[in-house]
Amino acid sequence: MNDATNTVWLAPPFRQGEPKEVEAKPEVLIPLLNSGWSQCDPPATEEVKTDVHD
Repeated sequence: MNDATNTVWLAPPFRQGEPKEVEAKPEVLIPLLNSGWSQCDPPATEEVKTDVHD
């Protein structure tokens, strides 16, 4: 999902498993939130540095 303004990250119940990005629409969010998912920060992305010298 490319448009960050239309999506949110959710963590699974009890933080068991990987977070997932879902559409920020009530019909998508409500069932997930009712089943124990909660909003979280997006996973950290590893920055790739190309200017590193030995």
